[in-house]
This record gives sequence, structure tokens and C-alpha cells, in this order.
Amino acid sequence: MKYQGFGLTKMNKDFIIISGTPGTGKSSIGKILSDEINCKYIEVSEFAIRKGLVLPDETGRNTYVIKEDELKEEILKESNGLTILVTHYPDIFLDDDRFYLNTAFVILLRTNPLILMKRLENKGWDNKKIYENVLAEAFNTIAEDIYDYNDMIIEIDTTNVKPEDSLNVIFNKVASLDFGIKINWLLDENLVNFISFLVDGINFNDNRIGN
Repeated sequence: MKYQGFGLTKMNKDFIIISGTPGTGKSSIGKILSDEINCKYIEVSEFAIRKGLVLPDETGRNTYVIKEDELKEEILKESNGLTILVTHYPDIFLDDDRFYLNTAFVILLRTNPLILMKRLENKGWDNKKIYENVLAEAFNTIAEDIYDYNDMIIEIDTTNVKPEDSLNVIFNKVASLDFGIKINWLLDENLVNFISFLVDGINFNDNRIGN
């Protein structure tokens, strides 16, 4: 292995958290990093479903609600040594000292909303789901949720980085102690009209449902 763990397995920490909006590359990068440093990998949503730790969303949407407390207990039971947690809800772990104090760092993946929309379209998702997720990225939702933990966040722009090339970026940032959230898509003038278009699209769909 090229990096031979880069010392991560000697950090006396139990977790690395990888987060980002759907389509930013969490699962692919998580698996590659797990293979590289030879550690356990947990896709949190899949784990919760497999363990029966979800409930139907009472709003009627085609989604579910995770039983957060039970989920965290199960992960603590199953984690043995360094474990990568892949999730788009990192705050539920960082707000719990059992995870926060034992997390080496958080990898936050970002993708330009224009490119993210194309990736999600390629997944065959419906427009409303695509718009909601692209807007979440455009409005920096996950970044805002975990900004209090800024000093342990490694932010990576995956817009033009292939998953297999991401390790160089990750390990270089670890080596140079390059932590902190720096990307704010709302300051990108090239995205203003695009974001407005998405907001209008969401409102149009909601009005149709309401009627």
C-alpha cells in the first residue's frame, strides 16, 4: 500500500468520519481509504437499515428516520479498532462525546452544485430529489451543521477529483494540518442564477403537490 496507513492507525482514535451531500463521492472514497489503511468501513444508512434501526418518515415522503441512539450503540459495539463512518448526518456523531473524542478527523466532501446535479441525474433520481440535494450542497447545509467542529474537518472539493485520486489530497491535507471549512458556494456569482432556478423548481413542485 502506497501510504501504509500514513500513521492513522497509530493515532489512538477509533473513527474517521466521511460526509458530504449524496453524489460527492462518500462511499467510493470511503472504500478506497478503508482498503488503503486496512480498517473497518461502515456505510451508516445501510447499516441502520440492515439492523432494523429505522422508522418510516411520518411526513409521507419515501424515506425513513434513523433511531439515532440505538444506531450509535450498535456502531460502538461493532467498531473494533479504527473505523470509517460514511454518513450525510455527521453531527449526530460529533455531538456525542463518545464519538467526538475518539474521531481522528472528519473528511467533508464538496462538489460544485452544477456538477453535482449532473451526477445525480445520471443516477436516475427524480427532479425533486435532485433539486433538494443540490440545494443542500449549494446552501452549504452539512458544512453549517458541523461548523463548530471546524478545526477537525478536512474539506475536499471533489468536483474535478476522481475517487481514486482523492487519497493524495486527503493525506497531503493531514500532513500539512490543512483543516477547516473554506468553500461557500453562495459566494460564487456563477451559481446565483442556477440556485434561484432550483429554488423556483422546488416551489413549483410543492405547489403542484399542494393543489
